[in-house]
Amino acid sequence: MQALVKIMDIDVDMLSNDVFIEKINKYLTGDRLYVILFASTELLNRAAAEEEYRQLIDMAELFLPGEEALLSAYHADVLEAGNIVVNCNSLGLVLEKLKKENRSLYILSKSKKDIKLLKGYCLRMQPELKIAGFCSYEEALDDAAIVNEINGKTPDILLLDLETGVQEKWIMEHVSKLNAKLCIAIGGVANLIMAQEKKIPAWVERLHLSNLYRKLVWEQKVKKDVRARIFRKKVVQYNNQIEEQQKDNNQ
Repeated sequence: MQALVKIMDIDVDMLSNDVFIEKINKYLTGDRLYVILFASTELLNRAAAEEEYRQLIDMAELFLPGEEALLSAYHADVLEAGNIVVNCNSLGLVLEKLKKENRSLYILSKSKKDIKLLKGYCLRMQPELKIAGFCSYEEALDDAAIVNEINGKTPDILLLDLETGVQEKWIMEHVSKLNAKLCIAIGGVANLIMAQEKKIPAWVERLHLSNLYRKLVWEQKVKKDVRARIFRKKVVQYNNQIEEQQKDNNQ
């Protein structure tokens, strides 16, 4: 299954995890770099307000929902039960189902801490995956050095986790220069993935604060629900503004 839904007048790809996996394996046999963007609420807000971001999104092969808050009007829980991609956790399923052809991955992330968590996640999902290299964007000398480093490793997959805005511009500026087959951008929603790799710290357990730690994790889930409600209101406001503009134009 594959379709498009409009969220604040922006096309977002809706497809099943099975179709997603098929596309990934097909992209990895191609002769050019394919780009997949996982959308965050922040990126959708920017794209709704600025044409530049719409153009960046249009350059990607797939623009997928990276967090369930985006699908607050589409019953994300029902879609997820139907095996539809509703957030960036589908990346784990993709890694699990990669065709075993010695695939390699390069990680470009915001910090060394995030790199460690993403490496752990990727290898847990696909132990046979080769980590060709990694780079901390905050410590890199310049973009040219990053591109040279990536091209020197010739990875099959470039996993990108940068700040929203920086990430999308970086991809589109360098897409023609990168020696890789697939770029998957998760910046803005990577925290959903990395949260799975965060264990209760030993010092927390020694101080018998595990319950408090779990409570804080639960509060993060509550914040996610609040984010969904806020985004739903923004979608309604945006749609109302479009309707008002159309009415004014027809008068």
